[in-house]
Order: sequence, then structure tokens, then C-alpha cells
Amino acid sequence: MFVTILFGDNRMEMLNLNCKLINFIHHLKERCGLDFKECVDLMDSSGSLMNLEAKQHSVAPASSVLVERQCYIPLQVLRDDDTEGQKYVSLLNNYSQNHPELTELLRKLSNPNNKDQDRKMRGGRTQRSNQTRSKNISAKNKSHHIK
Repeated sequence: MFVTILFGDNRMEMLNLNCKLINFIHHLKERCGLDFKECVDLMDSSGSLMNLEAKQHSVAPASSVLVERQCYIPLQVLRDDDTEGQKYVSLLNNYSQNHPELTELLRKLSNPNNKDQDRKMRGGRTQRSNQTRSKNISAKNKSHHIK
């Protein structure tokens, strides 16, 4: 059981999943050149995070979190003091040229509130338009009953 991790300049390495998650994450940090205090996460090809930060001390098997034979992109997790959220930075070199889709995925991951605000805005407009539509229908029904 293994996974493929993309590193640096389009380098790929296969890592064994038959180990404890704590050891897997420690090795991943070493391979990425991160200090053990820094946070690392993995993103799969669909843009989903594996949320390794919350599991970095887990003794569960790595295979309980990661899917065998899947390809993952390592990300450094940084605290964003301005938004009190997290910012994700790709650990691939020249990722914007080699993986242009990654730029947009990282932007969305680092700014999840923008998506919620967009949804709230659309939801508010939808409610208002539904209310207006029901008022118009009520007014038409009343005018038909009056005649």
C-alpha cells in the first residue's frame, strides 16, 4: 500500500501507508524540508484536503486517512492572523506553470469565507425574488376575485 506525493520540480515519490500516521507526517515534513513544528497537509487531485494537522499525533494507520495509489500534493499550512484562518501554500516549485488549476484551488482553500459570502448573497437575493414573486401572484389572484 502506497501513495504518490509530488515534490519540488515535478518529482514524484511513493510513500508507504503501512505505518502510523504520526510517523508518516513526520517523514512527509522531512521530505518537504519543513520543521517539525510547521504544519503540512495533503491535497488530492479533486482539491480535497486530508486535514493532517488535526491528526499529526495520531497513532492510527496512515491508510485510515489516505487512499492507496492516490496522488497527493503537499501544502504548508500557515496561520493567517488577519482573517484568523489558515492559508495554504503549495510546496511544489513553479506550480502555477505546471499545475495552473492548483492556483485557483489554493485561493479557494485559503479564502473559504468568500464562498460563504457569495452563497449568502445569492440566498438573500433568491429569498427576496421569491417573496416578490409570491406578492405578485397574490395580487393577481385578488384582482381576479374582484372582477
